[in-house]
Amino acid sequence: MQDDGNGSPPPLTLAVTPPDVAALAAASSAWTSAAFEHSHAGIIITDLAQRILLANPAFEKITGYGRHEVVGWDVKRFHHIEQNDDYHHQRHVLAQLGHWQGEVTCRRRNGEHYPELLTINTLYDEQQQACGYVRVFIDISALKAHQSHLQLKAHHDPLTGLANRSLFDDYLQRALHHAQRQDGEVALLFIDLDRFKPINDSLGHSAGDTLLKQVARRLSQALRSDDMLARFGGDEFLVLLQHEAGVDGAQAVALRLQEALEAPFKVSDRRLPMSASIGIALYPRDGDSPEELMRSADGAMYSAKHAGGGCHAFVDPLLSQQLQHQLAIELALREAIADPDSAFHLVYQPQCDLVSGEVIGLEALLRWHAAQPGQPSPRDCILLARKLGLAVRLDRWVIGEVIAQQRAWRDIGSTLAEMPIAVNIVDDHLRGDATDRVPLDHFLRQHTDDASWLTLEIACDSLADEPESTQHLFKRLQRLGVNLALDELGDGHVNFAYLSHLPINQAKINGVLIKGIAHDPRSQALLGGIQRLLETLGVECIAVGVENEEIADAVRRQGIKLAQGNHLAKPMPAGELSAWYDARY
Repeated sequence: MQDDGNGSPPPLTLAVTPPDVAALAAASSAWTSAAFEHSHAGIIITDLAQRILLANPAFEKITGYGRHEVVGWDVKRFHHIEQNDDYHHQRHVLAQLGHWQGEVTCRRRNGEHYPELLTINTLYDEQQQACGYVRVFIDISALKAHQSHLQLKAHHDPLTGLANRSLFDDYLQRALHHAQRQDGEVALLFIDLDRFKPINDSLGHSAGDTLLKQVARRLSQALRSDDMLARFGGDEFLVLLQHEAGVDGAQAVALRLQEALEAPFKVSDRRLPMSASIGIALYPRDGDSPEELMRSADGAMYSAKHAGGGCHAFVDPLLSQQLQHQLAIELALREAIADPDSAFHLVYQPQCDLVSGEVIGLEALLRWHAAQPGQPSPRDCILLARKLGLAVRLDRWVIGEVIAQQRAWRDIGSTLAEMPIAVNIVDDHLRGDATDRVPLDHFLRQHTDDASWLTLEIACDSLADEPESTQHLFKRLQRLGVNLALDELGDGHVNFAYLSHLPINQAKINGVLIKGIAHDPRSQALLGGIQRLLETLGVECIAVGVENEEIADAVRRQGIKLAQGNHLAKPMPAGELSAWYDARY
């Protein structure tokens, strides 16, 4: 190396052979072709109208379509039909930016839908004018499945498969936000199993885990599809209600959950009884944040626990006490109707002629055997039975008892057997499938060959509309000889036009209207008008609730001859009635 005269070596120079442009172009084309053919990503070349010009082998493997058969197809054919709007958005973005990337749902040849990650870039010609698009995509089904599995593990209890506390908190937060916007309600139920720890300690954790899984399954089956159940931890569970989440709806769910746990659980060849204490908190009354609502439900659960377990409690002690009392009445009534002979008996109140004083008929009335404090009145009993869907069954027991009593009077030759006997029934009987799909007239035929002495009373509200089925049933009852009476006239809606077409023989004026008639001229005038209207329709009028002579006299002055009330005769059991009647006549 020679010095340049300045003491520094000369610069280093390299001799470079000019590249073979043609060879590089050929190699580049080969590499591009190889990448296109061997890429694991699907690649599609389209024209500007999104019609396929070329597809690679990976496209065949991913979609199942032959890459040559799809030439000329619009790529829209591979997109899920619900993504039509997204497809048009892609085209708009491509026109503006020249590229697009995102996740789409596409369809394989066998009809299966799958997710793919798609990148679209615009192709340009030598004049830099757009001439087509290249679409590169990969199937991300396995990745999505793995993500779902990880998400499932992160948000679900590994033992029971239920939502865990983290996921429940998220749902609760969103439910409260939605309720705030919509002025809605949310109910939170905190469930704690009673006496789970002794079972877990004595039989071991494996048995305890088995029991918890069975409990979770039963609780899930007792809930509606839009209710959420989560495992809070240990033997505690949470339920979130967003629909029918008021007091009645939450109580109904709590009862279903308790009923679901009634049957013993089979664990390690043992039959284990199990119950739960349930605390109920309602938004917004018992808290307006997830934390406050959770504390309220937890406190209510401990109230249920201290009450002995196996029950539910609301945050408001007074409300909880009232609902528990109502529940006790409902349970007592259910048990009574399941065995009515042990719980009920009938009394009979005479109906009298106000002029002659003679007994012209009887009404059968339901009574509990032993009245307890807080027990519902006979009227409330019927209303509650109707709410529980048990009124028809109770009515038909009453009718059966009346038929048996009438037959007993007839067998001993009592004059009472010749009396018309009235039985009040609910309007549920007017539906042909009211009980075991046995219409009322068929039921009567099964129990008696003579129903000419029977009067069936139906509340006037029940006859406010005009279903043809009611008219047909009434006509069938009439052919059996059954008399039909309208009950509670004066305290409900009446369609007199409809009433004029029904075979009604009698109408009973409600005691509320009768009560103040002695000193109220307007009530007297109204009663007289009703009596004349019924007389025009050919319907006999009877006044109910005649409790003293003043009322009896006021009723008589309005032209009403028949009445019923304690002033004339009190309700009596059959034996007492027979003795009273024999002594009277």
